[in-house]
Amino acid sequence: MNRREQISVEAILLRRLSPPRLAPYLDAAGSLQGAVRLYRWNVELSGAVYEALHIFEVVLRNALDEQLCVWNAGQINPVTGMSHASDWLLDPSILLERIVGRDLPEARNRAGHSTRARPKDWRDPLHADILAALSLGTWRFLLPGRKDLGKQLLWDEGLHHAFPHLRRPVHELERAVDGVYRLRNRVAHLEPLINSSIAAQLANMRTVIGAIDQDLLSWFASVEKIGATLKVRPKP
Repeated sequence: MNRREQISVEAILLRRLSPPRLAPYLDAAGSLQGAVRLYRWNVELSGAVYEALHIFEVVLRNALDEQLCVWNAGQINPVTGMSHASDWLLDPSILLERIVGRDLPEARNRAGHSTRARPKDWRDPLHADILAALSLGTWRFLLPGRKDLGKQLLWDEGLHHAFPHLRRPVHELERAVDGVYRLRNRVAHLEPLINSSIAAQLANMRTVIGAIDQDLLSWFASVEKIGATLKVRPKP
């Protein structure tokens, strides 16, 4: 591509991506050519973050779900006088209903839409369907980083078992999950990451995954692409 063609492509990108969209990249790079390079790098970084989030979110939710099933089965329903089912998504205890009750109907509804293509007798959402329909915000909200005696009780009686290798106070774990949650929202809304603390959020991902499973942390470190992408950020 010669210089004239390059200028033409950059002009097209400026128009189609819009000046407001490219403004942060222009501020950081100092030139339209540099801004386009930085924008492309931001797209690559967003992809690397999203790949890592696929692992992070699934690992976190499965670890918490396993302990929630055990804990919920040990709770007594005050109406029936009997124990709740282990399926906390379909038969949540009073405490879980209070903490995440607003998320459950929406998750069940989303799960119902996703199971419509199944045979008629299998359309009712299963535990795994509803679990997959919950957001990272739900898992963040379950952790006792704030002054909530119910969340602290849930942590003390059940959820701490999900993090057998945790060597930090639980409020630091909650802050780590919250930081990754906020990064996820930026990526989901296609926002610039060039001024975000991506390295710190990668460290948070490692902290949480390592607290769950050290062997899994080793695998995660070998496959995530965030660190390598950060090293090749274009220079102004």
